[in-house]
Amino acid sequence: MILHDLSVDEHDFASRTGWTIKPEGACKAEVCVPLPPDVRTEDGRLHVRILAAKLGMPLVEDAAHDMWALGPETAVTGRTLTSAVAPDLELPDADGNSFKLSSLRGKKVVLVSWASWCGCRFDLPLWQQLRDRWKDEGLEVVTVALDVEANEARTFIEKAHAEHPSLIDEAHVSDELFGFVNVPNGVWIDEDGMIVRPAEPAHPGRNPANESFRKVDVSTVPPDVAEMLLEARKIKSDPEIYVEMIDDWIANDRACRFALAPEEVIRRSRPRTDSEATAAAEFELGQHLHRAGDHAAAIPHWREAHRLYPDNWTYKRQAWQFEDPFRQGRTDAYDSSWFEDLKKIGAENYYPEIVP
Repeated sequence: MILHDLSVDEHDFASRTGWTIKPEGACKAEVCVPLPPDVRTEDGRLHVRILAAKLGMPLVEDAAHDMWALGPETAVTGRTLTSAVAPDLELPDADGNSFKLSSLRGKKVVLVSWASWCGCRFDLPLWQQLRDRWKDEGLEVVTVALDVEANEARTFIEKAHAEHPSLIDEAHVSDELFGFVNVPNGVWIDEDGMIVRPAEPAHPGRNPANESFRKVDVSTVPPDVAEMLLEARKIKSDPEIYVEMIDDWIANDRACRFALAPEEVIRRSRPRTDSEATAAAEFELGQHLHRAGDHAAAIPHWREAHRLYPDNWTYKRQAWQFEDPFRQGRTDAYDSSWFEDLKKIGAENYYPEIVP
């Protein structure tokens, strides 16, 4: 959350973080954290430093631009999800209209992250086809583009002729709220607004563009590109399993063996350390400065986000993309690259295996 002073309107705080202020304290779904009486300023706003301390929200300052960013909470469960109740994500769609996730209550929802800087941009037509197949069964697909520059995502949404809610998340808010650290990732939300599967790899099948990429004759491309292609082909994914799981959820509803109980959803959500929460604040400062036209000022914040949270590929790939759109390679701006970091962890570990 970007701040220009150290007090905040409680409604702005709630809409951005999911934490509402009630007599019993700061509350998110069924979880409440007591707050001291002096949490309010004389004019009724909230003291940010007090909220930050009570909820374990790191506060990062950019003194040169007289602003701060407040990261997500760490003090309640120590995980990405504080509750299995889905946060009421509100983002603009591709036409700039505000869309609230809660407007889909009564439907099953598959919330999917993607980005223009990922090969999963070619998945959008597949998600649209699956949405057409599932919509009469009471399921809606919602795609969220993790793109700091909305126009980059809008191009692919238009090409896909998407009729499902196609949202654009310039600040990567959904990273914080749902735990997306790579794309494509998916979250399942039931008719009552409960998360029944937390963030995990989400592929809608085999898209033709990625299949063609796998068949490129590496002898016809430059050696560095060939090396990158060969390594990328080691990335493991099962494009069919996620669709089969959703089919089972539609057919069997609450008896679906893939739909998890609330406590298991929280347990499976990613652990969140103070460093990782601080990385979220650093990334948001960077995207705010970039969008304000000061790209050079964004780079130190993005470098710090990479250092603090090296497992978050959405932070890294978004930043690398601005310096080297084709390779996301090493540049003077950053100390790492997609290929180097992929080799470091092993391409086979890029997407974790889906656990039923």
